[in-house]
Amino acid sequence: MFISAKRHEREKQDLIGASNRLTDAILKSSAQGLFLLDAMDKVLPQVSTSLQTLFRREDFTNLSFEKLIGPHVSAKTLSAARAFMTRMLDAAAPSDPGQPNPLQDIEVRLANPDGTFDTAHYSFEFNAVDSPREPRAWLVRVTDITARVQQNRELEDLRVHMRTQGEILRGVLQAGGARFVAFLQRTDTSLKVINGVLKKPAREAGAFRNKLEETLDEVDRVRRDAAALKLTALAAAARLLEDSLQELRSRGALSGSDFLPLAVKLDQLYGEFALLRSLASQAGPIAEPDNSAPEARITENGTQIIEAPKFLAELAQKSALPKAHRMAKAGSLESALTALTELAAHEHNKSVVLDCTGMQLVPPRYQSTIKNVAIQLIRNAVMHGVEPSATRQGIGKPVPGTLHLKFTVMPDQSFELHFQDDGCGLDPDKVRAAAVAKGLITEDAAASLRDRQAIKLIFKSGFTTMTSAPGEAPHGTGMSLVRRYVHEAGGNIALASRLGHETRFKVTLPALVAADALVAADALVATDSLVADDSQVAADSQVAADSQVV
Repeated sequence: MFISAKRHEREKQDLIGASNRLTDAILKSSAQGLFLLDAMDKVLPQVSTSLQTLFRREDFTNLSFEKLIGPHVSAKTLSAARAFMTRMLDAAAPSDPGQPNPLQDIEVRLANPDGTFDTAHYSFEFNAVDSPREPRAWLVRVTDITARVQQNRELEDLRVHMRTQGEILRGVLQAGGARFVAFLQRTDTSLKVINGVLKKPAREAGAFRNKLEETLDEVDRVRRDAAALKLTALAAAARLLEDSLQELRSRGALSGSDFLPLAVKLDQLYGEFALLRSLASQAGPIAEPDNSAPEARITENGTQIIEAPKFLAELAQKSALPKAHRMAKAGSLESALTALTELAAHEHNKSVVLDCTGMQLVPPRYQSTIKNVAIQLIRNAVMHGVEPSATRQGIGKPVPGTLHLKFTVMPDQSFELHFQDDGCGLDPDKVRAAAVAKGLITEDAAASLRDRQAIKLIFKSGFTTMTSAPGEAPHGTGMSLVRRYVHEAGGNIALASRLGHETRFKVTLPALVAADALVAADALVATDSLVADDSQVAADSQVAADSQVV
């Protein structure tokens, strides 16, 4: 049987058409950003729909890889990408050179229409595509790994807390409560001395030498004491600072600018000690004499038994993690959140009470979401929203600040979580200024925002109105985490605030049937909208104060 040329051509076109339709279907349904890069470093026309979403653009015609990522990454990342692409596109290179890929985790900044920016983490994978009589091309897969990066950071924070808490236990067991408390007091004094010495003015070479030697003596004391108690993280931070000081000591001449690079390592040392002291404070009143020395009792047969200090028994009963990170069991969420409030208030020397209702109504499906959201809101309100007791008394407020947390089942079987503090509120001008300073929004875009729009900037990753201070953990993640928790559950969050009076949040979660239906959709669509409760927010457009800072 003979096949005519016309029929052959028709069947060929049918196959090509079927292949193109299959390719289009793959590009539309793929959750990854997919595109082909030719040997001339040009993005070929067909790209996946997800790539358009990831880079927030539709036109990729004749775009080079450098121009694709250039507007979204730092100069350092772009330089590393440029060098990697040069090696990869080298015609003489083998198809699988085995070279390290510096683009497996890069931070990108994505502009929003309102002038703000979102921060994400993308992973790029490159696979050579070789076909006969065709120049080599590369299939590039882009994956949004933001959630994984954030989870890894959270896990690392937990590991640090666990390790430090374990070191505290070991240090107390080996040295005794009194010696451990004395160590904390000595180290605190040494850090204050270091801070004072480095602030002393100096102009002559001898004065700089004296500052160096005094600082070195105190740092060496901290390192030796920490090493003796096997507090490895603190000892390592002291060692890094000590090494930098020793390097300065070897220089022939010193100036004020030589001391500036010490700030980073000194901040690390402050941070490690702040974490150590914070976790130790959760153990109970270890500085009290009655609790700091071992207790002895005599049994009936005359055997003397030395018991552990009371605070050590309390510490052993606690989790190795801070309370704020422990998962509360179903049914005990209210007590866990109350304990968290008391702990946070104690840590920040404030008087705060929690009025918590409806927690027993939280269904298992939303236990984790409600717990995580409540923890972040409570910590944020205690740390930044509620004023110190003296301030509250001076402005006529009740000395104990009050947090209200209420979970409600709505008539349509959806759920609402209301949170309110009676602190000083959010100042939209300060929020705008902080967002501009952090590069999250342009100055012009910030000025064009209404007050109720401006305060929503607190949900942006990296937002904070706090300045860096020794001993403080990195800021700018708390409220972005709240938003992430809510959106992952298919819900929305609303915000309202009044200067000097209060800040309120309302979290709305869908009914369980609707929530299950949203799971598949959430895998494809990432929403970044903040739905406000107009009936409440409009009444509270007098927004303000630097309180609910993230």
